[in-house]
Amino acid sequence: MATRQELSDFLSSVERRAFKQAQFAVRNTETALDIVQDAMLKLSENYGGRPAEELPPLFQRILQNTITDHYRRHK
Repeated sequence: MATRQELSDFLSSVERRAFKQAQFAVRNTETALDIVQDAMLKLSENYGGRPAEELPPLFQRILQNTITDHYRRHK
């Protein structure tokens, strides 16, 4: 089980990369920030109790799904 500090450290370590990934996908800074914030919130609320080694793949899947959801909503 990941501690609060491990979760916080993980989110800090992937913040910049996730933002660049989202910004490349949606081509809008504000939207990219919202997407990353959404993904981080979903990870911490729903999967914060998971072991620390499971966080990276979970976060990537959540981020990709959040980007996909954004496109679906704006079609």
